[in-house]
Amino acid sequence: MTKVLAILAMLAGLASAAPATMGEAPHATSHVTVTAEPGLDSVAHELQHAADDALAQIGADLTNLPQASEIRVKVVRDSASLGTIEPSRGAPPWAIGIAYPDLDEVGIALRRGSSVENPLTTLRHELAHVALGAALANATAPIPHWLQEGFAYQHSGEWSMDRAETLAGMAWFRGVIPIAELDRSFPAEESPAQRAYAESYDFVGYLSRRGRWEDTADDGDRWPFRRFIAEIGHGATLDAAALHQFGKPIAELFDEWRDNLQTRYFTAPIGLFGLALWIACALLLALAWGRRRRINRRRVAQWERDEHARDASPDRLRPIVVPPYVPWPGEDPFAERDDDRDDPPDLVN
Repeated sequence: MTKVLAILAMLAGLASAAPATMGEAPHATSHVTVTAEPGLDSVAHELQHAADDALAQIGADLTNLPQASEIRVKVVRDSASLGTIEPSRGAPPWAIGIAYPDLDEVGIALRRGSSVENPLTTLRHELAHVALGAALANATAPIPHWLQEGFAYQHSGEWSMDRAETLAGMAWFRGVIPIAELDRSFPAEESPAQRAYAESYDFVGYLSRRGRWEDTADDGDRWPFRRFIAEIGHGATLDAAALHQFGKPIAELFDEWRDNLQTRYFTAPIGLFGLALWIACALLLALAWGRRRRINRRRVAQWERDEHARDASPDRLRPIVVPPYVPWPGEDPFAERDDDRDDPPDLVN
């Protein structure tokens, strides 16, 4: 029995390592061609139609920069097949999508084990990686991993409660990874990488909303962030581009973001507690009002029942018997007296 299981496991491993067979490509757009494993034609068509809109939104952040000429997207059923798209490169075992910016190629899996993922979200994330790689191909220095991941997250919208909890824990327990160490904090395993990814996503998101000045009311309509990316693409260093567009180098912007993170996650529980208190009071008032209405309805119903009972009572139909008049035994109070007459008095001449 043990030998049989070992043979089956070996065959399963060989099957997962075999290159994924792609079907015919649907009608390709001007920049993206989507192919998929047999049986996934409907998913390929859906991604094909969504690809151009996704690239247009991503391109708005990459103005006056080079674009990828043609991006090839390959869709597989399971994440175990992602590594077979480019066997010489492979893929992390926990990835649901993979991008090779230098090859203009993207791989998307529909599920990872028993977890089914949204392929549109993965498509936007991986297209952002490829688009940023093409836009910054002429950069004079390597693009940090935190900027690549943070930029891709801005266009995927893959918010998760787990990531929010990670950021809250970093704020409460002073667990923020310094910017100088952030790129070295992306290990091959998924769980240890959560902090680095969460931090990168939030920091780049903060830069995209910051505006030219350190003012929460100045969102800048993303233009300072876009010009920051454009300067890097035209050869400026990170610090030079940050100073020119945000007025501070990256390290100072990172400190500013860290303070903002702590303010958000320290203040949020207080605000949530106050909100919860108001909601509790409102619920208590609503319950009291509902209870009072129920009591009043029961009281009115009881009054109606009592009235119906009186109306249906036999005693209510009996005639009223007026007792006979019995004169007063002494002086008759109704007898006419002399002073009660209305005769006019005699006039004295």
